[in-house]
Amino acid sequence: MIKNNFISKFKSLIVISAIIFLCKDSNSQPLFVENFNYSVRDSIENNGGWFTFGSVTNKKIKVVSPGLSFTGYLGSATGNTSHLSNLPEGDIALNSFPQQSSGTVYMSFILRVDSLSATATEGYNICLDEAGGSTNLNSRVYIKKVSSSTFNIGIKKGSGTTKYASTNYAKNTNYLVVCSYTFIAGVNNDIAKLYASGSGVPATEPAVPVAADTSGSDISNIGEVILTNSFVQSGLQGSSVKIDGIRIGTSWASTLLQQLNVNLDLKALFQGFYNSSLNKMVKDTARVYLRYNISPYNIADSSKAVLDSTGKGNFIFNRIGNLSPYFIVVKHRNSLVSWSKTAKTFYGNTLTYDFTINSSLTYGNNAVLSGSKYCFYSGDINQDGIIDAGDISAIENDAINSVSGYVKSDITGDNFVDASDLSLVENNVVLGVYVITP
Repeated sequence: MIKNNFISKFKSLIVISAIIFLCKDSNSQPLFVENFNYSVRDSIENNGGWFTFGSVTNKKIKVVSPGLSFTGYLGSATGNTSHLSNLPEGDIALNSFPQQSSGTVYMSFILRVDSLSATATEGYNICLDEAGGSTNLNSRVYIKKVSSSTFNIGIKKGSGTTKYASTNYAKNTNYLVVCSYTFIAGVNNDIAKLYASGSGVPATEPAVPVAADTSGSDISNIGEVILTNSFVQSGLQGSSVKIDGIRIGTSWASTLLQQLNVNLDLKALFQGFYNSSLNKMVKDTARVYLRYNISPYNIADSSKAVLDSTGKGNFIFNRIGNLSPYFIVVKHRNSLVSWSKTAKTFYGNTLTYDFTINSSLTYGNNAVLSGSKYCFYSGDINQDGIIDAGDISAIENDAINSVSGYVKSDITGDNFVDASDLSLVENNVVLGVYVITP
């Protein structure tokens, strides 16, 4: 029996995330994506919007490397993977997505069973749930041990008997699993379906599922996904299961075939390119890296875009999702690499961040005031993280040779390397500025 006290305690927090998580056109993008695209850690708690229960480290739902692969699937090898060890009093984790009460809700993921204990029978590690304060689990995907090396996959709509596929599946093999719940007018006639594939991603929903279940009461809505590592809900005690690339949507195409794009609306200015009297900047390209918020701050994703004359640019990422914090790191061809003060989180597929308002928005207050705007320091020609004599030398050489055009040594963005570029960099060398990181 699932821990109802835990569910009641945390659902009020989860519903806040669901409200903030603005609903996009469900036919064009998935409702929820979880690629476990953050560093290896001993618990998914407080990452990507997951709320968990469990106090013993080795019983938590862990994030381990590498991620699972499945050719052709958008969730393949994108990040790491969750690991469920099915131990006594293990974690139960919940996450939310925009509530659905009509049509069909699909959930796809990569499943890998690494071991089946001698005492394993059948149980589940993933399912859907109603949104909000109630607990009404549905679309539970079951694993049933057949032998020490094989298992079966089944679906349970709600209550009743699990319906299993006629095919046996092998340990240590990655499978693409899709379950769905369809709301049908009438009483207690909704249907949960299950699909499973060892290779290939079907372009359309197969006409016949590997299993289906209509038994039990219908539910009013779906708005949460649950991962459970506790054998209290599972007869898989001591078995090792991995689940990766979870995607939820309202159509087969949006769930399995449509990329989730998240947008960063960024504003940043480069000292040498910015004219404070005109309040305009020479537009230029920048690359933004999103880095994990835990040391060693590895890169989760990156995107390149043009910052316009106001310093604004839109950066699109497709390897991450919502509700997980990342440091925003901006790299420009001749400016110091600069980090956001804190890790920031996407909600509803979007995030807005303005570095120009105050130096405190840049990590280590590593920004310079020009007029009323804060800018990133210019002059790191060789991108070694410090503005020093090496950068001065590069500019001097190009100035002597009358170099022009789109070159790194053009600090002012006027397409000429001359004394104005040299003067700005010399001032920053005196200040001793360098990249500051967490």
